[in-house]
Amino acid sequence: MMFGDRVFKEMYDIMTEMERELNAMRKEYTQDYKMPVMDMYETDDELVVVMELPGVKKDDIVLNVTPSSLEVTAELKEEKEEGNKKYHKKERIMRKYYRNITLPTKVSVDNVDAKYENGMLIVRFKKEVGEKRRVEIH
Repeated sequence: MMFGDRVFKEMYDIMTEMERELNAMRKEYTQDYKMPVMDMYETDDELVVVMELPGVKKDDIVLNVTPSSLEVTAELKEEKEEGNKKYHKKERIMRKYYRNITLPTKVSVDNVDAKYENGMLIVRFKKEVGEKRRVEIH
């Protein structure tokens, strides 16, 4: 085996091992998060996002808004165990939701209305109206 072939084989083996480790880390750190489903639509003056967050309490939802994005983090916490229960099946577990959405139009961060009812989060943004102006070319 030539020197160059050995170097490239070692580099390939290192890259393969790194990819295997990164995939394992990705699975470990993302398996607890679920991306909530959503609808997004706009009218003449507002943009509306409707997102499903079933079972989550309103106080466990965090919204962060920029003129071009909406970030939603929520957590469905496990109920406290009471007494001496003997479970035959336990499928409901703690779940974390996360979604970062790039908005299709600029919105006003000062004029956002968010409501949460029956597991549905509804966020209404007022669109930012930019004036059209002519630019002189020099």
